[in-house]
Amino acid sequence: MPEIQEEEIDLREYINVLLKRKGIIILIFLIAVITAAVISYFILTPVYQSSIIFSVAKIDGRPVINITEALEIIKSNIVLDEVVNRADLEGTTKQLSSRVTTENLKGTNFIKVSVTDDSPEKAKSLVENVIEVFIKQNQAKFQEQVKLIEDRLKVLEEQVAEFEKNIQEIEKTKKKIATAEELSESERRFQTSLLLSSSVTERELYNNLTDQANSLKASLKNCEDFKIITYAQLPYAPIKPNKKLNILIAGVLGLFVGIFVAFFLEFWQKGK
Repeated sequence: MPEIQEEEIDLREYINVLLKRKGIIILIFLIAVITAAVISYFILTPVYQSSIIFSVAKIDGRPVINITEALEIIKSNIVLDEVVNRADLEGTTKQLSSRVTTENLKGTNFIKVSVTDDSPEKAKSLVENVIEVFIKQNQAKFQEQVKLIEDRLKVLEEQVAEFEKNIQEIEKTKKKIATAEELSESERRFQTSLLLSSSVTERELYNNLTDQANSLKASLKNCEDFKIITYAQLPYAPIKPNKKLNILIAGVLGLFVGIFVAFFLEFWQKGK
């Protein structure tokens, strides 16, 4: 019971100190909130962000460039040097790189690229330039691989047509042998068996080449060029500073500082 009474007395003392020093607590709280508001609204420069989502080109279901490598290349000098020259930026490539963020959307060949700037128009323009330069630098690789597949397919189709022609010729020759009166029955059988053997070989090669051609056609159907999924939008609201959050944090900190000062002053007066 005495312990409970002591705790109640201590709690009353704490409350009395807070009530006694409430003026200074409120003053520090207001100073913190007003200071945070002034800094957030009038001193800190707003930062805007614009983003683009695009898909990396694929051949036969596989990206032409490794996604992890693509994330690094987008932020590298290879791309950003040209962007800086295009946009005639005053800053360096390294400074621009710090304002570019890249993200792979899990389980896809989609990449999200975001650029921040103190101007919404510039943020939009920069992210568009970054994507345009990256695609331009890597599209040739995609087109080259597609061309190789198309050239190989053309050769295969010519070979298939040639074998098809040979098979038709064999069938015509078989009919001629079957109706040739100058040939004996044994000669007909012998020549027909030779043609049948040749026909089997030709058909095997024909089927093999046809399968290869069909596989390449399927690969071409599965080819996807670089494609913009979500275009850049002009940002209307800055992503930072977060004015409300800044004021809230300042208010909480101001309250704690005010309480600390109140107890410190009370302790100081009692110590005199």
